[in-house]
Amino acid sequence: MAKQPAHQVPAFEGLAKKINWNLLHMFVVVAEQQSLSRAANVLGRGQPAVSAALKKLEERLDCKLATRGPTNFALTPAGEVLYREAREIANGIDRISLLIADLSGELTGTVHLAMASHMTSPLLNQAFAEFHRRHPKATFLTTVMSSPEIMKAMAASTIHFAITPLYQTPDQFECLHLFREHCAFYCGPTHRLFGRHDVTPAELRNEASVSYYRPTTISYTLQTIADAHGELQLAEPAVAVSNHMEEVRRMIIAGIGIGAIPIHIAARDEKDGLLWRLPPYKPMMPVDVFMITNPRVQPSRVEQSLIDVVKELVEASPLKERTYPQALGLSFAAPPAVRRGQKNRS
Repeated sequence: MAKQPAHQVPAFEGLAKKINWNLLHMFVVVAEQQSLSRAANVLGRGQPAVSAALKKLEERLDCKLATRGPTNFALTPAGEVLYREAREIANGIDRISLLIADLSGELTGTVHLAMASHMTSPLLNQAFAEFHRRHPKATFLTTVMSSPEIMKAMAASTIHFAITPLYQTPDQFECLHLFREHCAFYCGPTHRLFGRHDVTPAELRNEASVSYYRPTTISYTLQTIADAHGELQLAEPAVAVSNHMEEVRRMIIAGIGIGAIPIHIAARDEKDGLLWRLPPYKPMMPVDVFMITNPRVQPSRVEQSLIDVVKELVEASPLKERTYPQALGLSFAAPPAVRRGQKNRS
């Protein structure tokens, strides 16, 4: 029998010594820019140097990381895995300065918060105000993203906490229920149903609609709205789709189609004669909004402080006080008579 070597080094043992951070950083930028030339501009280097660095990284890992051509760029499965891990390493390096700064007495620094469009709640307003009162030198950097974008970024650890609606809570994240809002269907001033009190749900069948996202991405965020579209048998596909509520609102007001908006958010536009509520006049389309955090990522002290403030307020407020529109004194009843195009002058 042949004698086995005393110590056999696994193929990937010592890989950390072969790959330096500069190569990983370059790869993260290339993956996010989806282009060697754009990555070269971001890095302040020539494209040949970036191309050579990518080739060097592929040689050291003994696998192809990306397919590239004159008009296309795509990560291979191995490239996707490396990007996910390298991005998490980059995030950890970026957070070192924040965590070291936390060792000082007074809380400073920036809270990086991702939010879905129009997360409107007195509880959130109170939380931000209380946080600012306690830590006046801290700052906010808020990024508005669609819910699917938030969930993808959370899974990749490119963000570590966010506020977004969820229909189903994912097991890998910690989810704190903030509030519940109910939606209703609305039309704009030029729509044939505007101002009518005798509209029945049956009249909405095959009505052109404005919606959020696509059916393939709505299931874990706004499923109740998709269900209501199906229940009323609105025309499919929707004539307009947007990731942001402000654009859905714009298209409804423009008369492109009817669409769902949270009742407490639409209240001002109803009063101003820009939106008209449609049946059914009952509690429907509940949307639950959560603050989600990634337990794999340690928040900075200033970010943890905001999380703690939000938790304090949620624990002190029964769900009925965080359920809209009821908690704001608004009802599900049919709207009062409003003249077409009327404007509130108060």
